[in-house]
Amino acid sequence: MAWNTPTLLALVTRVSRAFTGKLQGADAALARNNLAPTAKVIAGEFSILHKKLAKAADQRFVLTSDEEFLDRHGAEMKPPVPRKEATAARGAVTVVATGAIVLATGAVLIRSDGAAFTVDAGVTLAAAGSATVQVTAAAAGAAGATDAGAVLTASSGLTGPATFAVAEGGLGGAADREENQAYKARLLLAKAFPEHAGAPADWLKYTLAIPGVTRAFIDPLGHGRATVVVYPFFDLTRPNGIPLESDRLAVETALRSAGPGASLGVVRIPQAVPVNYSIDALTPDTPEVRAAVVAEVATTFFRNSRVAGWSTPHPSMPFLATPTSFSRSWIWQAVANATGEESHVLVDPPTNIALGPGQTAVPGNPTFL
Repeated sequence: MAWNTPTLLALVTRVSRAFTGKLQGADAALARNNLAPTAKVIAGEFSILHKKLAKAADQRFVLTSDEEFLDRHGAEMKPPVPRKEATAARGAVTVVATGAIVLATGAVLIRSDGAAFTVDAGVTLAAAGSATVQVTAAAAGAAGATDAGAVLTASSGLTGPATFAVAEGGLGGAADREENQAYKARLLLAKAFPEHAGAPADWLKYTLAIPGVTRAFIDPLGHGRATVVVYPFFDLTRPNGIPLESDRLAVETALRSAGPGASLGVVRIPQAVPVNYSIDALTPDTPEVRAAVVAEVATTFFRNSRVAGWSTPHPSMPFLATPTSFSRSWIWQAVANATGEESHVLVDPPTNIALGPGQTAVPGNPTFL
């Protein structure tokens, strides 16, 4: 039964009627008597109590509970589902020396925006040359994620001339503390799909429990017998959520320890398929409407795009990587939903976008004719 909180007016009326009914000869509805203000004071306290009771009633359910009680729900689940805490970016940095150098363990490298990274294990070069070192962001959080090629500058721990650049895999694995809505979604997933000895939903839960992962698609037997292929997404730190190699390695390492021993988790980077689109006769054709169109189309790709795979579709498991395509009509609908749009003609793409195994559609370049 739903919890109903009476309004303050209803409580005042209820208390006033109680005074009238219980006190012989009293009439709390009269304007000039001490019962009317007393009824209002009592009703006010009852209103506070009812609101507290309503709040307590909300904490019974994951969907309506507050942050503190969400963590309690997660701790009481079997197995527990803790909130993901912030993690620091890690990865390889290439050191290029123009002479002899000594790079100490714990040396601090600075990104152009001031973000700091410490060297996990130092290196010594007797002459000009190059080396690769592993670094860890000094502060945990999504801001530490860094693409390959980013230039770093040593602020301490370096003797000799050298330059630093993030290696090909990038600095990955960075994530902020999990927000309530994302945590609620994971808790509801755990309630809907209890542990079942390595079923596809189990692999989804294992993957979503890894810091930085926001979505994932699962392809059981996608790499042969006793394998499960996982396609993770990092929507908060990577363009279109497509992970870097360092992100992939972080997920694979975590799954090798968390996943059932009877299956081998194979983590793959989804292959992005950019979908360019052309719009003619946009009305009104203003910069604001164009910007709204681009934003709405990007949201549609995030909401509807999937990773194609070999799995058989199942209505209760939308996270499976199944044979799929990206519908042209979704782009048309997105443009129509854009704020300020009155009419348009979608020229490209002319048909639905076919996707092969491991591919996912992402927004390409817009053209306004």
